Amino acid sequence: MFQQQHQLNTNIEGILAEHQLDLWAQEESEQTQDLSSITEIIMRGEAWNNVQTLLPLMAQLSHDQRWLAWVAPPQLLPKAQLIAAGFDLNKIILLKPDAQHDTLSLARQALKSGTCHAVISWFGTLEDKQLSGLAQAAEIGNSRAFLIKHQ
Repeated sequence: MFQQQHQLNTNIEGILAEHQLDLWAQEESEQTQDLSSITEIIMRGEAWNNVQTLLPLMAQLSHDQRWLAWVAPPQLLPKAQLIAAGFDLNKIILLKPDAQHDTLSLARQALKSGTCHAVISWFGTLEDKQLSGLAQAAEIGNSRAFLIKHQ
């Protein structure tokens, strides 16, 4: 009797364990989009005053075979300053929002197109769904998204 009950308990525990593993596998498949193609940079202070710290990174991004897109920067830096920082001005595209295209749609299209290896965008707060959309676009275009936020 004890042996039958022990065997029954072992079978039940095995079934429960298999069911739990199935639930974990289901949770993993339902997780949100991989956001590894997105880098968020949060800066404090005036919107453009702290950009000097980013110039070396952005300059390096301008030396690729594909374009570097800037979407909705708060202001433009003088060409002389960009050249002095090491930018290849022939590899930069400036995209400005208008009545038909907002910052998010411009960034998404630039990422998805495949012609830009990196897209630097200036945003406020983005929802998870918007971040997932950018990550998906970056994956399609084999691009990287850099989101700059000012606080």
